[in-house]
Amino acid sequence: MRVIRRHFGVILVAIALVAMGFGTAGFLACDAASGIATALYRSVQLFYWNYFPWNTTAEATIPWTLELARWLAPVATLGALSRVAMAIFHRRWDAFRARRLRGHFVICGAGDKGAALAEELEEGGEWDVLIVEKNEQRAEALVAKGSLVILGDATRPEVLRHAGVPHAAKLVITTGDDHDNLMIALAAAHLCSGGGQLSIHAHSSDASLCDLYRRNQALSALPDGAASVRVFNHFRNVARRTLHDFPPEPGDGEAHVVLPDLSRLAGALAVECALVGHFTGDRRLHLHFVGPGASQDLATLRSRHPSLERCVAVESIDLGAEENFAVRVAALIREAAAGARFTVFPGFADDHHVFARALEIIELTRRRQTVKVLLPGEFGAAIRGLVGANSVLRERIGFLPALETTCSHEAIIGESLDRLARTIHEKWLQETQHQIAAARGAGDEALARRHETKATFRQWDELSEEQKGASRSQADHIPFKIRAVGLDPAKVTQADWGALSEAQIEVLARLEHARWAAYYWMTGWTFAAVRDDGTRQHPDLVPYDSLNEPTKDYDRAAGRNLAGYLSR
Repeated sequence: MRVIRRHFGVILVAIALVAMGFGTAGFLACDAASGIATALYRSVQLFYWNYFPWNTTAEATIPWTLELARWLAPVATLGALSRVAMAIFHRRWDAFRARRLRGHFVICGAGDKGAALAEELEEGGEWDVLIVEKNEQRAEALVAKGSLVILGDATRPEVLRHAGVPHAAKLVITTGDDHDNLMIALAAAHLCSGGGQLSIHAHSSDASLCDLYRRNQALSALPDGAASVRVFNHFRNVARRTLHDFPPEPGDGEAHVVLPDLSRLAGALAVECALVGHFTGDRRLHLHFVGPGASQDLATLRSRHPSLERCVAVESIDLGAEENFAVRVAALIREAAAGARFTVFPGFADDHHVFARALEIIELTRRRQTVKVLLPGEFGAAIRGLVGANSVLRERIGFLPALETTCSHEAIIGESLDRLARTIHEKWLQETQHQIAAARGAGDEALARRHETKATFRQWDELSEEQKGASRSQADHIPFKIRAVGLDPAKVTQADWGALSEAQIEVLARLEHARWAAYYWMTGWTFAAVRDDGTRQHPDLVPYDSLNEPTKDYDRAAGRNLAGYLSR
């Protein structure tokens, strides 16, 4: 039945064509002298029940072709009418359902990202989901699957009202146009300016644009009581998840990541590497661009992030027209120290050239077991099956996360991450309050006032998105800290953490300061002797050993407090 509903239009067209063909043939058989044009015209009349016999003699008989056509034609007509009636009914019924929804989940744009999120939410059953889609074909496909869909352009406020946005709990905007996404977000926020708790998440395909909005708090100047607006980038989600699944850990040597270009995903991976690539012994991750335009790619990345090399070691290797990527990467790996670990991205397109590159790299570095090659998540079942069936390839090849992971509810909304980040911030507030009390107890009112006037000395809901991002970054870095003291993030317990020595806590403090500094460097802050949030200058953007003891205590507390974030 579902197949019939999905292909109902095609079936109707097929019936109509058969009716026309048989009808024309039947009328010609009855009255060949009338000609094909007349026979065709009479066949058209069958569709609106205007059938009349070609003659009225008693001995006249109806050919079987015409008999079949005069029944099929009305069936096609009735089917088309019922399709129109059902479409009108469905639209009105869906509009009625939408008006009754409260606290629901709205998705604007049902392309790959929006459709993946909708499917997850509908299967989970926790949310009432409503989709706004202006492409009629996509909308019909979603309706055929049982989704609640409003057909319309979400940039128009009346469409957002029909979708019940003023009464919704969450709105995710994933149309294919970044400007439209922002306009929809702002329109939805203004619709909710009279109250409500709507949380808006608008996609931007340009990660640097997301950073620009966060740095300048461009979306914070909304009407009182308006919804919160947060811009997210799919490629950053892919990069974050990739480094979570395949962390570039150095082991006994150095950690290296090889990128073939500066595509949007490669750029997101480079930024994520800079944020998390900090290891014991003050070691940093090594990032290599290897490709025909590697130098230009690196120059572009440096222009976007002038402090990049404060966070990660970078180099570019330009390939000539005849040079082979796999051969050059293999040479780079052989030149590195024996304990070095490499994560190689041979390309981000789903094609056989990328897979061939991966096989070449594995073949040329067969003796180096510390090389991991990561392929695009879009590779189909055939390649995945081939890799899974071969023990050597299975050990050396991994796949980037698939769309259903990177466009999931958690990846976009980040509720679990935000809960942990909020807890981290609340712990920091407690530490700061202790510092204030200690300063006042020592009679140092000036120090107490400096703590109280920090821009982040406020409750979580009062922070800007960039300020929240610092706590989210700290939450993301927890698995790296756990591995840094020789423990397994999947098995570590609170008891394990409680048994750490002061020397290990000091190692974690150094890591935390490096991570904190990287977040600030990568979001455009610079060093100055006096903190100035307006000009984005901070006195703590110095090596750990140059910090004063109260500041080091914040980093040590971050290490100790991690036990409270563990579930076991």
